[in-house]
Amino acid sequence: MSFQEHFIETFFDLSEAIHVKPSIEDLCQFLALRICPSGELSRVYIGRLDNDGVIRTEGSFGYSIDVKVNEVETPIDTRRPMPFAMQRREVFVANREEVLSTFPGYEPLDHRSPWIAIAVVPTLGRHIFVFRLQCEIKKPEPIRLYFRSVGAILSLYDFDNRDSHTKSMKTKEVRKGLLGKPLTPRQKEVLHHIQDSKTNSYIGQELGYSESLIRHESMIIYAKLGVNGRQELLHDNHNSHRMSMRK
Repeated sequence: MSFQEHFIETFFDLSEAIHVKPSIEDLCQFLALRICPSGELSRVYIGRLDNDGVIRTEGSFGYSIDVKVNEVETPIDTRRPMPFAMQRREVFVANREEVLSTFPGYEPLDHRSPWIAIAVVPTLGRHIFVFRLQCEIKKPEPIRLYFRSVGAILSLYDFDNRDSHTKSMKTKEVRKGLLGKPLTPRQKEVLHHIQDSKTNSYIGQELGYSESLIRHESMIIYAKLGVNGRQELLHDNHNSHRMSMRK
């Protein structure tokens, strides 16, 4: 699949996801699993600019349990990526080195889970999305255009009418479009440890990631392989090994 085809497929699936009016939690999960251009897991949180000039987090996915991301409050005049993008109504994408040089003293929320790049995406309204990516941004302009389009689609989500968001997205709706897609090098590494029956905690310590990130990365692996979880994966792996021993 070409770069452009991947973007078009993502836009279509995101439009379908918005149409079913998911909860904010389900929307964050969908975005974390599907929005990264390289197919990696991304961590995501949503902020809302209130009348007092403070951006407050309304939803998130992919962060460690001990990271109180949903309690974050960021004044609009703070020198940070989210207020920067919100004030200009422009998508901000950059690799880690550029982010740290552009915003001296900037500290990410979760120090235990590495991030390589960031995409900050304001909607046409009062909300803004922050994506922490595990892939390097090599061509900023097409990536910026991609996330600008994502922001326009997300603007269709009715944030203010919370009562209408009563339908939870089914697992197959969240995972739609991942089946059969190739694993990234990092996902292959995680898969190898899962097949060796290693725990998420062990895998995280071995690879230098948080247990939470490994758990969410595993969800993508299961969706791409078409299995419902670790037990089914290990069962299929065991049966494949038995068959190979008989040959």
